[in-house]
Amino acid sequence: MKTYKKIYIGKGKKVANLDIIKISFNIADIMELTHEYKGENYLSFEVAKMIKPDQFENEYTVYVNKLEEAPVPEEASQVGEPARHEAKGHSSNSKSKKTKAQKEVGKKSLEANHIPSDEIPF
Repeated sequence: MKTYKKIYIGKGKKVANLDIIKISFNIADIMELTHEYKGENYLSFEVAKMIKPDQFENEYTVYVNKLEEAPVPEEASQVGEPARHEAKGHSSNSKSKKTKAQKEVGKKSLEANHIPSDEIPF
């Protein structure tokens, strides 16, 4: 499955009394993100307004969307088990429920590995 990963490369702010956004980049960072097209190097980036300004009064953030191959979720990758995609409102029981026996097996497994059940094992 392919997904987009945002790589943040700069920030900026609006120039006083003008409709101009001044952006600052680190040249070394953006050179690694360029792509070649017909013998020329290009950098495609996006500018987005931040919800609130940062500590330096920057109101805009700049990032590159990079297409990456993401790992397939383990649940969907197991042979013989269909991936579960439930649309909202289409199932009367949208939350999965563990049986008492499944909970006991999980509890015994945690105890066997000497991991307290209220702690995350990593």
